[in-house]
Amino acid sequence: MSRNAARLSALLLAFSAPAFAADPLPYHSEPVAGLDDQEMLDHAIGQAVFERLWVKAPSSTKSADGLGPLYNARSCAACHPGGGRGELPDPAKPGEQGIGVALRLGSTGSVGDPVYGRQLQVQAVAGQTAEGLLSVTSRDVRRVKLPGGTTVRLRRLDVQPVGLNFGPLAATTRTSVRVAPPVLGAGLLERIPEADILAAADPDDRDGDGISGRPNRDASGALGRFGWKATNATLAAQNAEAAMLDLGLSTALFPAPWGDCTEAQAACRAAPHGNQARFEGVEIPSSMMGLLDRYMSHTQAPGATPPDGPGGALFTETGCAACHRPAFTTGDDPANPALSRQAVFPYTDLLLHDLGPDLGDGLAAGDAAGGEWRTPPLWGLHRLTSQDGKLALLHDGRARSVAEAILWHGGEADSARTRFAALSKADRDRLIRFVLSL
Repeated sequence: MSRNAARLSALLLAFSAPAFAADPLPYHSEPVAGLDDQEMLDHAIGQAVFERLWVKAPSSTKSADGLGPLYNARSCAACHPGGGRGELPDPAKPGEQGIGVALRLGSTGSVGDPVYGRQLQVQAVAGQTAEGLLSVTSRDVRRVKLPGGTTVRLRRLDVQPVGLNFGPLAATTRTSVRVAPPVLGAGLLERIPEADILAAADPDDRDGDGISGRPNRDASGALGRFGWKATNATLAAQNAEAAMLDLGLSTALFPAPWGDCTEAQAACRAAPHGNQARFEGVEIPSSMMGLLDRYMSHTQAPGATPPDGPGGALFTETGCAACHRPAFTTGDDPANPALSRQAVFPYTDLLLHDLGPDLGDGLAAGDAAGGEWRTPPLWGLHRLTSQDGKLALLHDGRARSVAEAILWHGGEADSARTRFAALSKADRDRLIRFVLSL
């Protein structure tokens, strides 16, 4: 990087860095290797956008206003600290809302609630009223005894909207808790060739192995890769949807300045907004979204390893690798040579799998049924090894440990769960250590 580019990058990062806790974050973003000077500069500016704290409109900082009027966070980094995962509220501390926790709303044949929209917004700018808050309680629902004298307690979370300020949810509205996943390495996932992903799809289970992964597709027919149910085909679409739902910010894809506010929320729709002609008539213009997209595309994968050693062998033998596919090679992208032809180890097939009624949420999304989920990448878990037992795994964060997460699996993963539960304690520990090394 040139001296001027390096100096500007440092200034941008220092100016925009949010006030995180003094403790180091388990996740931290670094650029992929091989970026040129301009790409490094774009990466630094994009990180500034990722960490930017947005404010209410109108303000003197016209390039950073337009927050809300209703929202869940003031920055991308607020939900993904360091590019990492969110954190569930502590059920023992009433009133906590967690980090990057959202309550999705919907019903059969309808996206969202007729009054509250697609997602409950728990914060509001001055002069507006938040939709409500989340109340989280937990209860043990099952104890699983494993060989070697180990007992694993499985808990179910009850997350309910409370203090709703616009009346009750519709009788047909269902709710689903989502904890923000890590976003590091997203650009590499985007560049995995579609043919390589579809090669593992077997929607009719013709090989009889019980695994029938299938793709989700967006409205244009493009292959879904991002989101808990693979509803977005591109990182740009995923980022624009998050800007709208979580921050209440308009983009070219979602130009309405009121975010997720419905027609029933007249005060929200009438509030001042940051849409400006000089910014393409929206709050985040395409140039700024492009910098955000490039930053997230060019973040290094959070680290994963080939399935070597006894733990990796057990991962394959139990059937975990049937969905959590270890390796891909990215395609050729002349516009992004640093992301081209890269061997990556995300431990996902990016396909939908039915994980059974215990994990189902009843909310369809695109072609995904209520019990279907995109296989989440496992890379980056090595940064959380010391927290096993206090984690927030699965879409709703119910699993505090790797063992709990596996034991919640059903449906297509039922046989893998059964094999895991039958392992000796020594082999079970080897498998868990392997997962926590990824």
